[in-house]
Amino acid sequence: MKRVKKVFSLVLVFIFLTVNFYVPNVDAASKTLRQLKAELSDAETRYNNNKAEKELTQKQIQEKRANVSAINKEIDTIQQNLIDLENEIAELEESIVKKEEEIKRIMNYYQVSNGESAYLEYAFDAADFTDFIYRMAIAEQLSKYNDQLVDQYNTMIDEDKNKKVELQNKTVALNKKQSELESEIVSLGSRLAESMDVSVSIEEEIKSLKELVNVYENVYHCSLDEDLDSCTNQLPPGTAFYRPVVAGYISSDYGYRTYRLNGRTVSDYHYGIDFAASHGSNVYATANGRVAFITRKSSCGGNMVYIHHTVNGKQYTSGYFHLATINVSVGDTVTYDTVIGTVGGSPSIETWDGCSSGSHLHFQMSTTHIEAKEGFYSSFTARRLNPRDVVNIPSLGTSFTSRTVKY
Repeated sequence: MKRVKKVFSLVLVFIFLTVNFYVPNVDAASKTLRQLKAELSDAETRYNNNKAEKELTQKQIQEKRANVSAINKEIDTIQQNLIDLENEIAELEESIVKKEEEIKRIMNYYQVSNGESAYLEYAFDAADFTDFIYRMAIAEQLSKYNDQLVDQYNTMIDEDKNKKVELQNKTVALNKKQSELESEIVSLGSRLAESMDVSVSIEEEIKSLKELVNVYENVYHCSLDEDLDSCTNQLPPGTAFYRPVVAGYISSDYGYRTYRLNGRTVSDYHYGIDFAASHGSNVYATANGRVAFITRKSSCGGNMVYIHHTVNGKQYTSGYFHLATINVSVGDTVTYDTVIGTVGGSPSIETWDGCSSGSHLHFQMSTTHIEAKEGFYSSFTARRLNPRDVVNIPSLGTSFTSRTVKY
């Protein structure tokens, strides 16, 4: 395998998503089926709580979007009111001009140079003194009336201008409120996205816990309060491990290495051994056991199968990465002759697998059963095992054509 760091990140994610997304409350060695079922119940409760939180967040987003829409409508109304006020002010100013012109036409005042008296020109056309007095009264009334109208128009103009200022200030406040609501919507959107991510993780956790409960209950037939370690010791016994493929060559060894991947040089620690083999060739279980976990189309590792073994009284887990196909299911009993899948890892075929540069099988082993009790990446790496310690594997670069011939 070409990217061990990513593969182990994948293993960590796989373990977290399948059986232990949170730290167990009981000691791993004393975990029982009852406690595993309690973890499943807790995961289902967290899923329901998360679902309620998502629904509440979505409702809050909808409410705030409705508020933004209402603010937009109110701003539009204010803008129209401002336009109406501008037109009204213009009309009032025009009316004032007309009234002043009208006064000039009706009452053409002129001052004697010393300013002692003023006469109404048209009053001199009176037929008699009574008519003169009448015309003077009318002129005075018209002048007073028009002055009052002009004052009224000016007052209305001042009031409209004050309304304009109030509406403009309200527009500023509404724009500020709209900006605050939009920021809150963005924040709620981020929270909703996080809730959805958590929801997916919990769904995977529930699915895997259900599979585990099913395996322990219906395959291992564990009782509710039986220690799972003791229960899983019922695995089929075996006396040896075999190479997982019939023919190929060793393309990458266990330990530190430097290699080329996607056009660049990579250095890392390889926790398994790579068997280069023909694409589609059979992959076998290395020993008798039961299928513990399966993951499909991972972005680093592709299709993967994990198998529990109990050999000579000791527990092991073997891992098979970059499979083109998977021929087994979780809980299946397998022997060293069982074809669990076929070799993949071809970038042009298994396009989802970004950690492989050619057809091969990454084979990896641990000295424990990887199950619900395995909660941390450090625990997995602490129990890592060089496959050569239990499987007869040729040296790096050596080809082979048998699963059993010794090298």
